[in-house]
Amino acid sequence: MCEWNRNVIIQDLVLAIVINTSATIIDGAPFDHTWYTFTCVALATNIIGQLVLPTGAVARALTGWAGDASWRVYAQIFIENLIFVTIISLTEAFVHTGGAGLVAAWLNSYVWLVIIGYATSVVLFHALKPRE
Repeated sequence: MCEWNRNVIIQDLVLAIVINTSATIIDGAPFDHTWYTFTCVALATNIIGQLVLPTGAVARALTGWAGDASWRVYAQIFIENLIFVTIISLTEAFVHTGGAGLVAAWLNSYVWLVIIGYATSVVLFHALKPRE
């Protein structure tokens, strides 16, 4: 479970919009009323995931060998992003397909969404970092 604060809420909203918009563009889907619906699906999936999964603890555990390396935070961001993009993209692929062709629909955009999600997460990490 994550710690809820203003930054987490901003990150969730921005990532839901970015991931869903990117998936819409990659898949060639129309920007109609479903864009809003699937942005809400992405946001809800992310929030539920944060309530259930200890992604921060997992990321810290998997990168513990890096110690105090300055790049460790970027590895942690990657792991957390990978977990959430996987969950969100699988959920959206299921909602879009109803299960038929799920894997093909999911794999069509998954790698791009991981890259886009990671880049967005790194930008948000720096943009929302407390100013010294």
